[in-house]
Amino acid sequence: MYHQMTSRLLIVATAAATLATACADDPNVPPAGVPGSYHATAFSLASGGPAYDLLASGASLTMTLAADHTTTGRLFVPAEFAGGAAVDESMAGTWRQSNDTVYFDGPADTFVRDVPFVVRTNTLWGEYDPPGGQLRVTLMKYGLD
Repeated sequence: MYHQMTSRLLIVATAAATLATACADDPNVPPAGVPGSYHATAFSLASGGPAYDLLASGASLTMTLAADHTTTGRLFVPAEFAGGAAVDESMAGTWRQSNDTVYFDGPADTFVRDVPFVVRTNTLWGEYDPPGGQLRVTLMKYGLD
């Protein structure tokens, strides 16, 4: 009897784990904990030397990830770090999650579309290596810092 009950529990646990993993890749199922409003708490650019703190220089990145997989927000990067013209773009678009990584898509042609953001508790962490540099961004949910 004990062996039969243990086997049933293992089958139920395995089925639940399989279902949870499948849901993480389903764009119609909002993952628990990821939707919310985020802002950059770290935003740096390194190019062969010490990293520049873009936040201290006036850059900002805010994003709201809705449960329906849409996004809103704004990216601003001052001209001195954006090749001569400031970047001021809407982050309206969509997001999807695959396991522990969030991907963004939208009409604005920015690094945000190219960076996989790793989910770490209440933060999203991304790193991008464009030619000649390295960009790092940490987005934290509002109200947690």
